[in-house]
Amino acid sequence: MAFSTIGIWSWFVYGFGASLALLRDDQGTTPWLGGLHATALAAGGILGALATPRLNHRFGRGAVMRVSVLATAVSIVWFLLPGTPVGSTLTAIFVTCFFGNIVVVCVNSFIATHQGTASPAAFTESTALAALTGLLAPLGVGLAAGSVLGWRFGLLAAAVAFGLLELWRGRRVSVYGTKQETLVREESGPLPALTWWALGAGMCYIGAEFCLSLWGVDLLRERAGLSPAAAAAGLSTITGGLFVGRVLGVRLAERMSTERLLRASLILGLITFLLAWAIPSTWVVLTAMFLTGVSLALAWPLNLSRIIRSAHGSTDRAAALTLAAATTAIGGAPFILGAVSEAVGVHLAFLLVPVLLIAAFILVTIRPVAEDAQESSVA
Repeated sequence: MAFSTIGIWSWFVYGFGASLALLRDDQGTTPWLGGLHATALAAGGILGALATPRLNHRFGRGAVMRVSVLATAVSIVWFLLPGTPVGSTLTAIFVTCFFGNIVVVCVNSFIATHQGTASPAAFTESTALAALTGLLAPLGVGLAAGSVLGWRFGLLAAAVAFGLLELWRGRRVSVYGTKQETLVREESGPLPALTWWALGAGMCYIGAEFCLSLWGVDLLRERAGLSPAAAAAGLSTITGGLFVGRVLGVRLAERMSTERLLRASLILGLITFLLAWAIPSTWVVLTAMFLTGVSLALAWPLNLSRIIRSAHGSTDRAAALTLAAATTAIGGAPFILGAVSEAVGVHLAFLLVPVLLIAAFILVTIRPVAEDAQESSVA
């Protein structure tokens, strides 16, 4: 059930990325102004993530998650109201991600607490499901955009699914965590310095991934010559690759060094993306995008696991800071890419992606996190 919650949120986030260009077309906004939706998403998400540990400490993780799931569903409906001006959609996406990130922090903390040393594989499984729904979401948005229903119908499915999930969950919320289970800063002290290095690497990676997710449609339009609806559907090549790579990578995460796997993932992702960037052929771009997804599939679950592993038991705080940092990167990197694209074009602006992947590789390499949490350095 926890995995399902992440999967539904992933549907909305990846569907939002696929629909961003379509929203700009509806509202008649510039790429720069349209890109502010990603920034609003990030701002709301940061505040939501940072608020979660104290909310969990006061009300219990399970109760906080229930309220946040329902609030997320209502906010999605608000965002999708037809004819809504830019100011309203910016506010709606801010509120949506505020509550959505609270949900994600709760789920990730629950997984880390209950899986322990098996967390890398568990996070790989949960993100595999997220990738599957992320694969289907752009397809859903693309199909809806090409039909009489309109692209909004593709995202409305997430709000409906959240409502049904809470009906299914029923009263079983205490299993996710009760009051006093969360350690706040005053009780647990500052996080180890190594955690901040790990957060930096995670930010670089997730910024690159969401440049692909939020601007990939524009790259496919320009380099592969696809129509808006076809490009929205074509974005599923990335998420399809993420899904395939995570399904195949679960066993690898159980048996191999997570640090080595992470470094290999970043290098392979860099190579395959450069192929997609360099060769303006529809089939080459789509194939290389798929291989980029496969190559980078393990990067986020391994980053998430290593950040929490480095925090010496401050699970909720580490999970909250991870999502706050990731959301900062999600809002910042695509915004920078959009601003640069107005000056030099989308193609050249996408060089930001390899820069971020190289930075992530360097940080992971110079400050590794020990496989055993008890051995993690606090330098």
